[in-house]
Parts: sequence; C-alpha cells; structure tokens
Amino acid sequence: MQDPKSILVTGAAGFIAGNFIRKFQKEYPETEIVGLDNFFNSTPEAVPAGITFYEGSIRDEQMLEKILSKHKPEYVFSFGAMSYVPLSVEKPVETSDVNITGTILLFKKSADHGVKRVIHSSSSAVLGTAKYYPTNEKDNLPDPVSPYAAQKLATEPFGKVFGEIYGLDVASLRYMNVFGPGQYGRSPYSTVVSAWLEAMYFPQNKKAVIYGDGTITRDYCYVDDVVDANIGCMKFDEKFNGEVFNIGSGVSYSVNQVHEKIEQLTGKKLPLEKMPPRPGDPQSTLADTSKAKEWFGYEPKVSFDEGLKRTIAWFEQRKK
Repeated sequence: MQDPKSILVTGAAGFIAGNFIRKFQKEYPETEIVGLDNFFNSTPEAVPAGITFYEGSIRDEQMLEKILSKHKPEYVFSFGAMSYVPLSVEKPVETSDVNITGTILLFKKSADHGVKRVIHSSSSAVLGTAKYYPTNEKDNLPDPVSPYAAQKLATEPFGKVFGEIYGLDVASLRYMNVFGPGQYGRSPYSTVVSAWLEAMYFPQNKKAVIYGDGTITRDYCYVDDVVDANIGCMKFDEKFNGEVFNIGSGVSYSVNQVHEKIEQLTGKKLPLEKMPPRPGDPQSTLADTSKAKEWFGYEPKVSFDEGLKRTIAWFEQRKK
C-alpha cells in the first residue's frame, strides 16, 4: 500500500493512542496525523508533538464534519471512548451516548467523506466470562456483564452494516488488558499494573487497592503489540467487512501473580488495601489471537515480564 497522506486518531491524548501516534510518526513520517480528544481521561500535556490537534468529542457532529472535510483522512483510528467499567455502571446513559452513539456518528461521517477504513477499538469485556479458554471469536458468544461491555458489543455489528450499506470498511479489535509506558496510574480509569506502580512510586497520588481475593486472571497485552495490530489492520489490502479480532498476548496471570512480579522486579514491598469485588468485572480473560494472525499477521512480541520491566523503567524515570 502507499503511505497514507492523512489519518485521524480519536482519543489522541490517551495512553494507547499516544503510543500509536509516536510509532506511526516513525514509520510514516510524511503522513499528516490529525488528533481529536476532549481530555475526558487525559490532559493537554499528553497530546503527542507534531500532530494537528483538535479539542472535542466524537459526539460533536460539527467538529467531525470540519475535520473530515478539511483533512480528508484515508484511515480513522477510533480510540476515543469513555472506557471505564465502574463509570458505565454509575452512568450507563451518559457513557452509552459516547460509546455507542459517538462511534456510530464517527462511522457515518467517515463514510460520508470517503474514508478507506476505520480501525475501531473494542474490548474483551464484551465476552464476559467466556465458555472456552483461550477465547476465540467463533466459539464464545459475547456475554457482557457491564454497561461498558454492552456498549462495545453494540458497536461491533455496525462495522458490518456500514460496509454493506455505506461502503465503509471497518475492523474491530477486541483488546485484552493493555499496559505499558505512558499509562499513568493516578486516574480512576487506570489498569492494575499502572495503578499499583503509581502507588509504589508516587504514593501521594494513589493508594494500592485490590478488589476481591486477587484470583481473577487477565490477559495482559503490551501496548506496542496493540499498536502493531492497528497498523497491521491499516496495511491489510483486502476488505474486513466488519470482522472482529481478539488482540492479546495469549497468556494470563492472576492479580495476585501481578503483585508478586511487581515486588520481585522492583525489590519493593507493595501493601494492598483490600476492597470488595467490583460489579461488572469478569473472572477471566485469555485471548486466542490466531484469527488476527491469519488475517493480517498479528503476533504478540513482548512478554508480560519484559513489558512489565519496560513499564517499571518508565515509572522510575518519571518526575511527577
């Protein structure tokens, strides 16, 4: 494929999108990158340098019209969402407005302006506690156990619909638990890895909390692998037609094991405050990524231990 002239990245100041943009800039230095974010779960300081940035929401139709008309992106990377299970439990209507209606609006405007493909960020949360592990896309029917999971599940079929009716090609990527450098742990929306490292290195920002007995297991996927999956989707030279793909590491660890590994790798003790289990949290996630490998060559390259070492190194060099 030819290098794209322009791309649009929603949620551009977020953790995954920020890592995506920085790697994309290295691989495609001539491509204009346009970013959109309303700083729901980020700050202006987190906007990557060297992009054209707009502050706004995917629910803002006039803003989307302005961006797509002016910059004519060939690909849209849809990272923007209110991606926090407890918040969706607390505010199911408000989060649905963004995560469902906002996504559909982004699809429609992309179709109106001739975007070649939208690479949409979904979530493994749509599966709930799956029947079979590792979980593939065919044998495990989605079973969402939170409004956030239901919201992400609701958007996936629109990828197929928009292909059939509007000619917009969409691929949906179901991320497992993504972690890595650049993920601040002081936010209530952070994952357990970043939250605990925040509590360890910046105790003034965060207390280390464990929900439940620590036996829930998660497939922890290093952020660089998620970035590679998005770029791989862009480079795919056939149609996705709304297909859905699991993106993870294919290995799972319990929360208790993560705690042990953090203490081992840092040489520090991390006392945990015990809290009741959170509603909407599935017991396990573990991805079968063979479909993504078959379609566009996805293969996780960074092990959990190596990714954790890199993440710890980032926390150690942080100033605040």
